[in-house]
Order: sequence, then structure tokens, then C-alpha cells
Amino acid sequence: MINKYVPTKEGELIKQGSHIEASQKIESIDELFESEIIGEFVKGSGQYVILPKGTSILNGLCRLIDEYVKEAAGFEEVVLPKIAPVDSFRKADILGRWDDYLISAKPFSSTKGVKEEYIMDPLQCTAFYQFHENMKVDVSRGPRRWYDHSGPTYRNEDIEKIVPSVKQREFHRAEFMYLGTREQVIQTRERCLAQLERLCDDLGLRYRIVVGSGCYQLKDGELKMPESLEDIPIKDLEIYCPGYRNKDGEPYLEVVGSSVLADTMTSRFNIRGQDGEELWSGCTGIGLNRLMYAIISTYGTGLEDMPPRLREAWR
Repeated sequence: MINKYVPTKEGELIKQGSHIEASQKIESIDELFESEIIGEFVKGSGQYVILPKGTSILNGLCRLIDEYVKEAAGFEEVVLPKIAPVDSFRKADILGRWDDYLISAKPFSSTKGVKEEYIMDPLQCTAFYQFHENMKVDVSRGPRRWYDHSGPTYRNEDIEKIVPSVKQREFHRAEFMYLGTREQVIQTRERCLAQLERLCDDLGLRYRIVVGSGCYQLKDGELKMPESLEDIPIKDLEIYCPGYRNKDGEPYLEVVGSSVLADTMTSRFNIRGQDGEELWSGCTGIGLNRLMYAIISTYGTGLEDMPPRLREAWR
């Protein structure tokens, strides 16, 4: 019996989507400003205003994500806090590894409110684990599947690395989070990716799936080498963007990070099953600014040129 090779190195190809011809539609990021899709907020802040035209594109994409992932995969929508106490990030093992990217929030003046330092969430799902700390969750009828796209994510990116819509200090994302048994978590992650592949096909976006690197530090030595494609802990979905070049010089932009975290996070926050059984967790995060950029780089800046499936979502 011949064992099928399973890729394990970061960036290694897992799957190539349909080959869709795409010509370069915009010459540079400057066209996002010139066409009034986004506008600079404060110079050097890494923050941008998404203008009415850009917001139309973004809202249409969010409606499609609701349809293709949230509804199709059975997620419930929630609104999670976007800042959390420092201790939440210590338990998540983010402190010490992500310090350069963290932005803290401190009281500006003295009131009878909080006095301690908080951190603006760089991942959007830390609050998910903090909320479930020390809980027992009943997954006998299925995994817990939550979805949040209620607010921005913050990372203190170096000013020279800022690229509007691609790398910002404040950006938007849709986060799908799931808790359950090993089988439930793997099946949920695979379902999310399958639906996102379908969405890319229906939007006429060329994509590939590669081995990714996780945001959370997985437990060294405690995760087995994957024995199948479904077992690969982190998978990234990258979209072909004409005119864009990543660090390897390729025209593919990472838009989705999809993970199976085993019991890494559930053990750190002491989250167990209803009867004390071990639970796994995972998340699928979609960079909404990046998805919007992928659409524009493929179709141009005119709303009338957007793919039919996206135009339908505006109706």
C-alpha cells in the first residue's frame, strides 16, 4: 500500500484551485485612493477609512460569507469584546511572542472605572477562549460554532511594512471559531474551507491552499505529524492577485487562515466537555480588507465590473 504524501512545510502546496485567467486590473495600491474606495485616516497611522464605494464591496462580501460559511456550516453569530485584560493574553501564550505587535489600552485619566492595562486583540478569537474559561461545554449534539465580524483587529505593524488593504494596524476580519471533539473540529474546519473554495469559484477568483503557520503557539511535541490532509494543523487559502507580489515574489495573497489547534487552547483555558472529556478547538479567519483587495485586483475599481455573484449580493 502506497502512503499518500502529506505536506508539512510552511508554504507547501496542498491544493490548487481552478485555473482562472486574470489580467492586471489596477496598476498600484494608489488606485484604491484615486477611485475613492479607501482614504487615509491620519498619515502614518496604518488606519484607513473605507469610503462608501469600498463599503458597498465589503458589505456584499460579508453577505456572501454569511451565506456560504455561516449559514451553510451552521455557525451562530456573536459579538465579542475587542480588548481584554493582559492576563487573557498571558494564558493564551501571546505575551512574550507577540509583544512587538501588541497595542495596549490604558485609562487616559483617573475615574472610578478600570485602572488596569488592557490589550487590543490582535487575533479576534482570544475573547472566545477567555469567555469559555473553566466551562464545561455540551458538544453531544454537535460542536459549538460561533462567528464574529463585529469590529476591527489591531496589530502594531512597522510603518515601512504598512500596505493599505494588505497589511494595516487596524483591519477587519470575519472569524469563525469552533469547539468540539477532535472529529467535530476537523470536520468543521474542512467544511469552512470547502465553502470558501466554492465562494472563490463563484466569484471567479483563482486560489490555492498551502500549509500555514499559526497565530497561537501550538504545544511543542504534543501535536503529531499529520497523517492525512485533513490533519494538517494550519491551512492558508491564498488568492491570486494580479500585480501583487508576496515575500516569495509570487502573486498570491493570504486571505484565509484556517486551523485545528487540538487541545492547545482548551487546556490553557481549562475548557472541557460536559462530562469532563477533552475538547479540541479551531478557527477560520478571513481578512476582509484583503478579500476586498483580491476582488479589486481581479476586476478593477468599478462597481459595474464586479462579478455577478457579488452584484447579486447588493440587491
